Amino acid sequence: MAEPERAEQGDATRASASPPPTFVGGPGAHAAPSPGASAGTRKRKGPNAAALAGAAPNPAQDYATNRAYVYHGLRGLGGHFQSMKGSDLRRCACVIRELPQPESMSLVDLQCWIIKLFRLHPETQDLAIKGFFSKGCPLVPNPERLHRTLETHDLISNDLWDSYVKKVKGPNGMAMFMLCVDSCEVSHYRSLFTDGYDASSQVLTDECQVLPEQECLSSSFPAQYIKETLEKNPAMTIEEIVVYLAETYGKHVSHAGAWRAKQKALELGFGTFYDSYNYVPRWLKDITYNGPGNFVDMKDSEVAGCKDFRVLHSIFWAFSLCIQAFVSCRPVLCIKSTSLCGKYQGVLITAIALDANDDYIPVAFAIIEEESKESWLWFLRNVNRAIIKQRSDVCVIHDHKRELMDAVEDLNRQEPHPWRDIQSRWCIQHLTENFFAHYGDNKLKMLFKRLCEKNQKTKFVEIWEELDELTSKYKVTEEGSASGEMQESIEHDETELEAQSPCNLLDSVEGEEECNDSSDSNSKVTRFSDWIRSKPMQKWSMLYDTNGARYGIMGINADDVFNNHVLKGIQCLPIGQIVYIIFQRMVEYYKSRSTAAKKAMGNPAMNFPQRVQDDMNVKMQKSQMHRLISTKDKNSSTREEFNVQLKQRHVIVHLESTYTDSMNKPYGSISTKWAQCSCNKPKLHRKPCSHIIAVCSQTGSSPAAYVSPYYSLTNLVRTWSGRFDLSKTLQSWTTVGPRDTPTWIPNKKMECSLAFLTSDYTNWHGEEEQQCSAGGRSTAHNQTPEKQSDEPSQG
Repeated sequence: MAEPERAEQGDATRASASPPPTFVGGPGAHAAPSPGASAGTRKRKGPNAAALAGAAPNPAQDYATNRAYVYHGLRGLGGHFQSMKGSDLRRCACVIRELPQPESMSLVDLQCWIIKLFRLHPETQDLAIKGFFSKGCPLVPNPERLHRTLETHDLISNDLWDSYVKKVKGPNGMAMFMLCVDSCEVSHYRSLFTDGYDASSQVLTDECQVLPEQECLSSSFPAQYIKETLEKNPAMTIEEIVVYLAETYGKHVSHAGAWRAKQKALELGFGTFYDSYNYVPRWLKDITYNGPGNFVDMKDSEVAGCKDFRVLHSIFWAFSLCIQAFVSCRPVLCIKSTSLCGKYQGVLITAIALDANDDYIPVAFAIIEEESKESWLWFLRNVNRAIIKQRSDVCVIHDHKRELMDAVEDLNRQEPHPWRDIQSRWCIQHLTENFFAHYGDNKLKMLFKRLCEKNQKTKFVEIWEELDELTSKYKVTEEGSASGEMQESIEHDETELEAQSPCNLLDSVEGEEECNDSSDSNSKVTRFSDWIRSKPMQKWSMLYDTNGARYGIMGINADDVFNNHVLKGIQCLPIGQIVYIIFQRMVEYYKSRSTAAKKAMGNPAMNFPQRVQDDMNVKMQKSQMHRLISTKDKNSSTREEFNVQLKQRHVIVHLESTYTDSMNKPYGSISTKWAQCSCNKPKLHRKPCSHIIAVCSQTGSSPAAYVSPYYSLTNLVRTWSGRFDLSKTLQSWTTVGPRDTPTWIPNKKMECSLAFLTSDYTNWHGEEEQQCSAGGRSTAHNQTPEKQSDEPSQG
């Protein structure tokens, strides 16, 4: 605070709670609810930390008190507040309350007092206050009579507030303050709180403190310097903002000041966190109306007694081009979520597909309040309705979360909208983190990940047994047992180890349902086999992936998803900006991907997308080391069997051709090529292995015939062939605003607890930004794994 600390005079103990303020200014006015218990007596640390709650107004007192008439409700007049005058007060509602000690209050103290009065979030950036004064002001102000004589004071700095206080408490002894307040939340105060809306905020504002070096909570300095830069790069960290202001403008601000400047700049550019809950449903409904094929669904609830207001709980949207693009992609969707870290709690969910070149395509999005079974069920049903439609056998790869697994299980069997053919698989990235959280060893973690990715049974069994041995030693060491007892325990259980090998466990594990293994105590889990027993192999193992539903996709790392261009750095923004930036970036993403796909299609040297081409080239080189040693015809016209010799072993390759009559051609038939190898890779990845390529090269056939169409250049071009219609979509965002009912508002119970308002701001905020930049990861996810290269596989 620029102004020196004032002495606290007469800081007596105030009442622990105050009666509700009184409404005046019109017939039918109701009493407002109490804004909560007032602050107790505490030592003043500075002008920002004053005890703000005042004594209750006493009707027996005269106007020689600190009574304040707080007018509000002018926001609906379209920015009129900046130029309002005393005559406009008659169009406002009014709350009467007692100011604590105006002479010793700073402007921040006044703003905190207003925040408590209206039950606002402590970080209300768009709060604006005007003061009105008249020398001949009577006991009860009447705007109808005084509007010509009222002086208007814009209270935007401490000096202006001090000047206003001195004028009000002048020689005439008057101490009655006439204030008018403007904020997105204050605009709905009377309609909501007087009609029974009682959703209290979780944020405690009675002991409201503010960040240092701030003359005004809603000050736009230095937000004006970073507004345009932040709009281009919303992922700017606080440290980057501090450096940017210092190097570009020579403005030196603290981390706390930079944080507040970022919040203010976001609101200047895209509106407030509160207002965005009203903008987003309207804008998404507009683009759905203007663009057929777009899909929007939301969950809201009516505010009791306020038919014009609805609380927005969840919203789901999918753009038509993304839905069309998924038709040309592999039938696999990866579901990822990350926590929002803005003003309101929430979770951003994304359904992601991969094109023929393994590039991400965000297909559907949703913002929900929390991850529960009900919210996941709602999201997956919308995915089925909007994206899957008539497409069958779609595999959904998701995290190993109890609520999500329960939702998938219910979706497979419950009426009225079952998704019976859903193929559910687990993301090994998330499951590996769960494994690491249990054992806490990076070597074991990487070994388990190798086990999940293995496609050959012999190597699968070897790694399984190695994990059993190492985890047994790990547990014994963790419990502090003697080394002799550890060796004796391992030798004693050698026969049991053989019984728990994957060969013997497969029959029992495959038939088990997805059950919650979190209830098992650590004492029961002595080795890897115990930990993995309740987890069906087809859910997490590449080797046992039924019918190759994964197409070789074992999952997507959350870091890769939310550090991707489309979703990077948006977790801390208002939901309106999240939706808008996603749309803008999808437009750019489609343009760049479409250009790259057309360039690849026109390159005669490329037979496949770049990543598939590179993979095929590696296999071509590897195939030169293989040797065809025998051929056996099972049916000379349709099916052939080949024995391929490798360095230390051999594999069996089957090639088959089927012919069907063409309906469009008078002559000829359509040939369908099919290949299988005992290494399992063609079945699991839907691409030929090096063994099949070796057979093709020695028999004169083309290996391209055995590549799935989902990896073709044609499908790649089809995926990115669409174009967003920007003629009405972007225009609707700039023109959308509060209009006909209903008005959507956020759930006040989802307001975040703002630890950055305390002295622990720096440490807390650093952790917050790291978590948001990492896609909402936990501390365990931030561990750096040891790099361990996998052994090269045969084929």
